[in-house]
Amino acid sequence: MKPRKILVIGAGSAGRYAARQAARLGAEVVLASPPPFGGLCILKGCMPSKALLRPAHVFHFLRTGLSELGISLDERSLRVDIPAIVAMKNAMIREMAESAHQSVMGDPGIRFIPASATFLSHSSARIGDEVLHFDRAIVATGSTPRIPEIPGIDREWLWTSDDLLESLTLPRSVIVMGAGPVGLELGQYLSMLGVRVEVVEISPRWNRHVDLRIGEGYLAALAKSGLRVHLGMTAHRFETYGGRPILHATTKEGEALRFEADRILFSTGRQAAVTGLSCEQAGIHLTHAGAIAVDPCLRTSNPHIFAAGDVTGHLPVLNLATYHGEMAGTNAVLDPPRVVEDRPVPLSIFTEPEFARVGLGESEARERAIPVMTGYLPFSELGRAIVNRQTEGALKITASAKTREILGAEMFGPGAADLIHLIGVALSLRATVDTYQRILHIHPTMAEIVRYVIDEMTDAL
Repeated sequence: MKPRKILVIGAGSAGRYAARQAARLGAEVVLASPPPFGGLCILKGCMPSKALLRPAHVFHFLRTGLSELGISLDERSLRVDIPAIVAMKNAMIREMAESAHQSVMGDPGIRFIPASATFLSHSSARIGDEVLHFDRAIVATGSTPRIPEIPGIDREWLWTSDDLLESLTLPRSVIVMGAGPVGLELGQYLSMLGVRVEVVEISPRWNRHVDLRIGEGYLAALAKSGLRVHLGMTAHRFETYGGRPILHATTKEGEALRFEADRILFSTGRQAAVTGLSCEQAGIHLTHAGAIAVDPCLRTSNPHIFAAGDVTGHLPVLNLATYHGEMAGTNAVLDPPRVVEDRPVPLSIFTEPEFARVGLGESEARERAIPVMTGYLPFSELGRAIVNRQTEGALKITASAKTREILGAEMFGPGAADLIHLIGVALSLRATVDTYQRILHIHPTMAEIVRYVIDEMTDAL
């Protein structure tokens, strides 16, 4: 039987995983993506932002945290070299991108074409100067920054995350539009290096799914490091005065406010990258938000074409994109296609302190009419956190009051992005609080906070 010819469009995380999986299953795979190679996570997302955050966190700690450890440092010797930080980041990104490129080039089942793809019909596409006929296709073109339509926007002072990641100089002040992961992480990068930062968020609550005590505590911790978040704001218009932007906004109570800065960083979400694909030629329908609509098997409205990653409008995180990429690669080769499992997706924000959550919080569980039991503990009561002088944070765990099965957790604090995996494993194994309580934890560790909260929940009944 002749192997199925699969076209994968996009060499980001979802596309690479899809291509490798399809090739592993015996398909003849063509992977098309224009330079530079790597996708959002490597080039403009997860990795470069963390590379910038690391020196910012270290610099801030050296300036503010050493005295608690009995160490003194002459601050006059501390200096931030932004070009050197960006050069370090770029060198790391080049290495990661090249590693990803070599992994594709070394797969005998994948032919890589460094060019954009445009659909010509339901089963053909133009890739550069070549017309390719395919049996199945997978679209994984990712996303691009979304700029809201607010009157008065001027490109001269507008920044997206892409712009900030490459900037060799820092302004004195920045207004960050949006308090999501990108806004908070890059906002803290700026603030910890001495930039005055104001974060403006439209929602009256930072995250309606997050426990109010956890959310408020997290924002209060960020404020201590210089990152102020203004919630419930409506942005009306911008004006430019003396080359500097001024934002006119109102609070949820109707109070008029005026914010002035050197730059405006828009971190107001991303939109599916479908420009140039000619989806209509392939019979691919888009959602009202402009993403590619898919069914539970990741099929588009064209049953021979699948989609995965940010381009589908699903939760834009790498762990989900790679899983969906693998599933799209599998379903493009094997019949009948498999339904994608609804797996727990851990989420995190890599500020200092970190924020993380997985599964259901108390409010989400109650919305689903699930009776719950909860446990809560601040890091200030955890031995290792006290010893490390890292007591800013808290953990809340939610479980079913009926079955005692752990439903989820939300937390902020030191190492939260790593600690949340303990709950992620529990969710995957459908563990109860009683099952988890049997696990022995090393003392003293940060991980003990999970055990202590579980102890509180089991002792309460």
